[in-house]
Amino acid sequence: MTSFIAHAFLVQPARNLAVQPKLSGKTLPTSGKLFDLLADIFHAKPNEKDFEVTFKPATDGKQQNDCRDLILAFQKSKKIADARAIAARLQGSTDKRSGKGLLFLMAGQHGTRTRVVISRFPADQAIMADVDANGLDVKFLEQVFIKRMSAYKAILLEDANPSATFWTGMATDRQAGGSPENISDYWIESFLHADFSETPKSGTLRLAEALKRAVRANPVQSVKSEIASAASLAPSALKGKMTSIDQFCLHFGLSQDATDSIRAQLSKPSLSSKAFKFDSGTFRQKVPYRTVEMESGAILTAPSDQFSKVFTEKLKPGNIVEYTTSGRIADQRMTSR
Repeated sequence: MTSFIAHAFLVQPARNLAVQPKLSGKTLPTSGKLFDLLADIFHAKPNEKDFEVTFKPATDGKQQNDCRDLILAFQKSKKIADARAIAARLQGSTDKRSGKGLLFLMAGQHGTRTRVVISRFPADQAIMADVDANGLDVKFLEQVFIKRMSAYKAILLEDANPSATFWTGMATDRQAGGSPENISDYWIESFLHADFSETPKSGTLRLAEALKRAVRANPVQSVKSEIASAASLAPSALKGKMTSIDQFCLHFGLSQDATDSIRAQLSKPSLSSKAFKFDSGTFRQKVPYRTVEMESGAILTAPSDQFSKVFTEKLKPGNIVEYTTSGRIADQRMTSR
């Protein structure tokens, strides 16, 4: 007995159309090559190309989401009528640029958890060549689906108690190059009425990466020092607090040059205002040490959040910086850098 059922629908681009095209769909047999291909998607583990999303609440603030309600109804019944309601929602969200698509809706058990996977494959064109007793036969195929298993959109939700949860899921857009910032708006915003979940880890990692790249990219030493100093103070100053990259820059009073340099490292400008809870542990793992290399050849290194405590910095005329430290020698080593 199979662990899931699957329905398929041909979805037309019908956004803003007063009269929606008829939805053609069917329940798929639970065996065969197509079902085996879908089983690979249904049972697949989320990977680095997948991104957590959260269903948005209703406009009046109530914890209710129309798309989530449709998915829960389908999960409970597994019937094609409930699957069709989801397909109709996607069809009404699809514009001409996205074109026709083949939608698969799968629901069932994945181990001890209930799982729902909704996956859309784009239509493509191809030429089929076949050789028979009469010679070569060439045909133009206007609609070809699943030509590449690596190009599809999907949303995966699973939990032991879907009705109480199913507020977050893993979304992907393998047609968008694996970046959450390139994922189609109609798939996340219009169809799912969801947004990317910003976990403490993901938000902190984005900040840490932006800081590290900004220090490398900016040629001005004073700006490098500003950013590095803020990074040194962050683990203790922001531990467990809600922040954003914009708020980080304001909190530490960074100059406009330093702020612009950090923002320039983001894949999308709007990410600078995305709020998250600062995770000190994640930040320390990503930015464990701060290193200053002097013109004299001296290289000063200390744990990033301890640098200002280990070394005393004194500014002198002519942009000269003096660092001092004291203590017993704990170890000595020679390296190749």
